[in-house]
Amino acid sequence: MSSKPSILIVEDSKSVTLLLNSYLNKLGYSDVHTCDNGYSAIKKFKKLVKENNPPIVLLDYMLPDMDCRSILSQMLDIQPNARVILETATEQHDEGVTDLIRLGIYQYIEKPIRFEALKNVFETLEKEDLFFKKDSDRKSPVLDAEDEVKTKLIDRINFILNSTKQVSLNLIEQMIGFSDDAIKSYLKELEASGKIINLGEKKEVACNKCNSVKTTQLFSCPHCNSSHFRIGKLIEHYGCGNVSEDQTYQEDTCPHCKKKITAVGVDYRIMHNHYICSNCSDFFSELSSQYLCLKCENKFKLDEVNWQTSCNYKLAIKNTG
Repeated sequence: MSSKPSILIVEDSKSVTLLLNSYLNKLGYSDVHTCDNGYSAIKKFKKLVKENNPPIVLLDYMLPDMDCRSILSQMLDIQPNARVILETATEQHDEGVTDLIRLGIYQYIEKPIRFEALKNVFETLEKEDLFFKKDSDRKSPVLDAEDEVKTKLIDRINFILNSTKQVSLNLIEQMIGFSDDAIKSYLKELEASGKIINLGEKKEVACNKCNSVKTTQLFSCPHCNSSHFRIGKLIEHYGCGNVSEDQTYQEDTCPHCKKKITAVGVDYRIMHNHYICSNCSDFFSELSSQYLCLKCENKFKLDEVNWQTSCNYKLAIKNTG
């Protein structure tokens, strides 16, 4: 049996899935699982984690049934240290992509996917597995590290800086997995050379249990707490009081009383931007939310957060290399 970890490909394009599977086989990854939608991906991911076989995830940015943020949040809820690699044709500096990276995307691959790019990402994962332990309280390996380890640390810092519009020192340290003077020293070098700008101190939401700022906000149905919901448009028929999604009004006929709706504002109204729960079918204008700590798995509400402050940075130029 292969000593390499399992892989979960979440991709709705069959041709891309076959291409990725072939590439990964060439790299020695034989335990590869595939899903073509978010719902089945979360189900498969949960099953693999439960079997003590947590996969590296290749996640497509655009899927037919769920948005990428929801899929990522649910996977991190199942396994906070999950390694999820985003694959997308959207630019890395797109606001949606940078938000996902901050929330916990481990790496980013541009589409169309090139074999060399995929190979580089998995080589980095393998080297990090060798050099860095997952316990963030360990003694830093940089203190006695070889040049290759220092290079990998610098590459990781550069990736984080290039992937976010702004990032704090606290978040950089926690995304890397440990705190060390080598990180602060490299940031000072970049600042001195004019490659990054120190924006001053930034206050961030932190876990009320371990003080980690590596958190994500989870959203759910306020009635049943399910995370399976969608944004929809509702119609309220004044005549009988029925409220349901617009597609239930076939040929402008109310699904409850079977009467025609004719004039908006007179016998019906349209309710935009409401959430519909796929589990209990309830609808609501606001979601229930809580935070998940990606370090200790603690869940907490906004009024329970701790606040952590550290220097905040942004790139002065596009690349730090």
